Amino acid sequence: MGNKSYSVLYQAQYIVGRGSIGAIGELGRKRAAVIYDSRVVNGETKALVEKIMKDSGGECEWIGDIKNEPFFSDIRECVRRAGEFRPDLILAIGGGSVMDTAKAVRLFYEYPDMTLEESLKQYQLPKLGGKTIMAAVPTTSGTGSETSSAAVFIDQETKAKHLMLANTIIPEYAILDANFTDTLPAVVAAHTGADALTHALEASVCTIASSMVVSIALGSALDLLENLEDSVQIKEKCAKRDAAREACHTAASLAGSAITNSCAGMAHGFDQPGPYFGFPHGMVCGMMLPYTTSFAGVQPSYRKLAGRLGLSKNTDEASCAALVDYLWEFVERLGLPHSFSELGVDEKAYMDKLDDFADLAAGAISTRLSPRVPSHEEAVELLRDVYYGNRPGK
Repeated sequence: MGNKSYSVLYQAQYIVGRGSIGAIGELGRKRAAVIYDSRVVNGETKALVEKIMKDSGGECEWIGDIKNEPFFSDIRECVRRAGEFRPDLILAIGGGSVMDTAKAVRLFYEYPDMTLEESLKQYQLPKLGGKTIMAAVPTTSGTGSETSSAAVFIDQETKAKHLMLANTIIPEYAILDANFTDTLPAVVAAHTGADALTHALEASVCTIASSMVVSIALGSALDLLENLEDSVQIKEKCAKRDAAREACHTAASLAGSAITNSCAGMAHGFDQPGPYFGFPHGMVCGMMLPYTTSFAGVQPSYRKLAGRLGLSKNTDEASCAALVDYLWEFVERLGLPHSFSELGVDEKAYMDKLDDFADLAAGAISTRLSPRVPSHEEAVELLRDVYYGNRPGK
């Protein structure tokens, strides 16, 4: 057929609105195995979920409490408990680690003879749905895991990260109930929101993004830029903050869908120092974003976003530079740092790893699908700028 001239949009079905967790009782399922994070799912929420299932003639079993990136042993224990309960619904309530765990649990529950090695064959996983469906209820607004085709977990012995990647593991339903975001601490709202904004901007310029993905990404980016400050800076619950958090919750999920149907970009590829020095992923991505946006240069999506933000200048170059300046000041208003030196990272420790970080960053798939791919030398220079906080274009 020659070159493919069409694209397919892979995503969950969205159920949106405050109180929408009640929709789990309308999915026609009777046995819900719940994977959750007890730091955000309290006794009141547990009672609510149990009541929703009971009122629809069903029941639930709480099979896994996941507070951090899961070990494979955590997944196996949840699979064992699922095997005893025999669910027809896998329900995930929590952040990205909970979602990732639930995806993996569902895979191994439906295919109990699958090996770990087989599960890591990217885009080669079998179709799911023979035993279960999955519904994901995110309690943070950032990872987009509720609509993504990826699941990350850690080998407990080697501490190495592993990635499951296939469109077949995207949950059937993403339930975006913003009530869960009302108790998010401001710092968490800032970090997860910065991650979502990074997803949106990167998807909008990804070299494999379709026109529909670009539209979704730009809309998500604009909603985040217009609402994230209120979500973070307004300290007390009120109508204005409620509206901002709900808008960010929806936008973050759409940004997750955008990268699922394209790819993350350079800020994610250059995140190497973050996990090495133990910093939150979203914070590091937000810190990186002005640098990587500047490196990408003039891009149609950047020009369009600059125009929608009222930043247009006489030339495309000036408009895109204005967007970079806006992002620099925006992440500062969110309370994010501009450099690893600001975070207290030892200069020698960072510089000793600089070549390694640059090799990993330049070789990452998210970097290679960005509109401008850096050489090793350019990657070193960018990472050096991020250490010292050298403002792009200044």
